[in-house]
Amino acid sequence: MVEIKRKNVLLPGPVDVPDDVLLAMSKPIINHRGAEFHELMKSIENKAKAIFKTKYNVLVLSSSGTGGAESAVMNVIRPGDKAIVPVFGEFSWRLANQIDQARGRAIRVNAQLGTAPAVDQIEGAIKEHRDAKAIFLVYNDTSPGTTYRHAKELGELAERYGLYYVIDAISVFGGDELPMDDWKADVVVAGSQKCLMTPPGLALVGVSDRIVELAKKDPPYSTYFSYANYVDFLSKFETPFTPAIPLFYALDVALERIAKIGIDENIRRHRVGASAYYKAFEAMGLEPFVVEQYRSNVVISIKYPQGVDDMKFRQTMDEEYNTVITGGFGELKGKIFRIGNMGVIEKSRILPTIAAVGFSLRKLGVNANVEEAINIASAELKQLEVK
Repeated sequence: MVEIKRKNVLLPGPVDVPDDVLLAMSKPIINHRGAEFHELMKSIENKAKAIFKTKYNVLVLSSSGTGGAESAVMNVIRPGDKAIVPVFGEFSWRLANQIDQARGRAIRVNAQLGTAPAVDQIEGAIKEHRDAKAIFLVYNDTSPGTTYRHAKELGELAERYGLYYVIDAISVFGGDELPMDDWKADVVVAGSQKCLMTPPGLALVGVSDRIVELAKKDPPYSTYFSYANYVDFLSKFETPFTPAIPLFYALDVALERIAKIGIDENIRRHRVGASAYYKAFEAMGLEPFVVEQYRSNVVISIKYPQGVDDMKFRQTMDEEYNTVITGGFGELKGKIFRIGNMGVIEKSRILPTIAAVGFSLRKLGVNANVEEAINIASAELKQLEVK
C-alpha cells in the first residue's frame, strides 16, 4: 500500500476537505430509492436552498462542475439560439465553446486577461443581437483569478430584455455573494470541490421555474441532464439516476458546517482571507495579476517577479514547505501563481502559506520581506476571531 502524505492543498479546487466531511463518506451504502436516502436528500435540499437564497429547486448532479455547466447549456440552448457570453479567461472561453458545440451561437464579449467587460458592453451586444435567448456568465474565472463584479446588473439586463440568465458559479459559490433570486438568475451552477469543501464529483444547480418549464416544453438533447426529470424525482427526494451516495453524505455534512455559521459569515471569512493574502503579498513587493476592481476572493493570482521559474518555485513550495499551489495556464503559463482561498478559512492555514511563498522566493533569489508580510496578514486575520 502506498502511503500518501497529507499536504496543505491550496489549489483553486479541489481543496482540502475537513475530516468530518471525509469521514461521512465511510457510511454504508443505502438504497437510493429508500427512506434513508429520502431523508438525506431532504436535508441537502433544505440547506442548499438557504445557501442559494432561492425559493426554487436545487438539483444535485453526480458530475463534475463542467458537467453542471454543460447541463445549463443543454437545458437552455437549442440549435440556432444565441447567447451573450462575457469572456475574460479560460473557463468563460470554455463556456462559450460549450454553447457553440450545442449548436447554439455564443456572442462573445471579450476583455483583456486581468480585467472584465463593462456592463454597457454586454448591453451593446444584446442590442446588436435582439434575438439572443440568454446571458451566460462565469462569475469567477479561476484561470486569471477574476470575479465579475457586475453579476447583479446582468440579471437586471436579462430581465429588461427578456433573456434567461445563467451563472456558472462553480469556483466561487459559498465564497462570495450570490443571492440567486435577488439577482434574477434562472440557473446557478456550483461545484462541490471548491468553496463547499466537499470532494470532487457533484454539481449543485439552482433552477428557476421558467427554466424547468422550458425543459418540459422543449426537452434538451440530453437524458442525463434533463432538469425537468430531476425536478420530478426531487418531488419525492430522489434523483432520476443512481447518485454518488458517499458524496451526498459528505455534501450534507459540509452544508451543515456552512449552515452553522451562516452563508453571509462564510462569505465574510473568504473576504478576510483574501484581503490578508493580497496585503501580505503586496508587502513582499509582489503584484496581483488582476486589476483591483475584479480581484477574486477565492483565487489569489500573483505575478511572478522577473527571473523566477514557475516550476522551481512551486516545487520548493511542495517539497520544502508541504504546500501545494498552482501556476497559470494558457497565455498565463509561467507568468503567475495562484492560491485557492476556498472552504476552510483559518489563520493556521493562511499564515504558513504566506510564509512558504516568501521563503521559497528567497531561496530563488528574491528579497521578499516575509516578516512584514506575516505581521500585516496577522493583523488582518484578527477579523476572523470576530463574528
